Amino acid sequence: MHRTCLAALVVIFFVVRSVRAETTLPLVEEVEWEPFREQCRQLMKALDKIGEPVPAETVRSVQMLLDKKADDPRAAVRVVQKLLDAQCLLAVSINPESRVKVIRGPAVVKMRQSEETMVLLKVHNDGGVTHQLRLRGPEIAQAGERGEGRWLRVALVTDAPFGAKLSGRRLEYRLLRLTPTESGKREATFQFDVGQVTQDLGFRAEVPILFSIRETSRKR
Repeated sequence: MHRTCLAALVVIFFVVRSVRAETTLPLVEEVEWEPFREQCRQLMKALDKIGEPVPAETVRSVQMLLDKKADDPRAAVRVVQKLLDAQCLLAVSINPESRVKVIRGPAVVKMRQSEETMVLLKVHNDGGVTHQLRLRGPEIAQAGERGEGRWLRVALVTDAPFGAKLSGRRLEYRLLRLTPTESGKREATFQFDVGQVTQDLGFRAEVPILFSIRETSRKR
């Protein structure tokens, strides 16, 4: 009986582990290849400068797809999405009524206290919104903002080739800059909107994420 239970637990462990490993973001269809291709090229240039958060192997694979002629543009969009989606911490979707919701991406982010980390953000903009994508949360500190419990500084990267506002395109990838001020196991809730009364009903515009943050390395 004991062995049977142990075997069952082992099976459950590997099943759960497999489900987590295979988690993927929903693919966005009806995306124009050429504008998407250009946006991804700009993203690759930005990633090349900062050297993160996408592994070099993924960057090379994406770059190869962007450089060659796409015989099937729809298939090319899907493949590029799958490669980049695997590296996304968050995915935001905006519906035609400008309602915003967010889900956790499959990326595992490693952070160190007081050190900056870049993460990928996927934006499915079905409403063609060109407003600024705003990010808040009870644990999140914006520029110049302080408060008890706000241990994570977060900023949407707006340096060229990005901008402060969304492009309005159906699909784009952006970068978020995260800087934790504390170490250990910490949870932060990410809340998104594109203006007043645009958060999706049912609190789907927010998602909590648990981070494991290493202490700042001390020089001896």
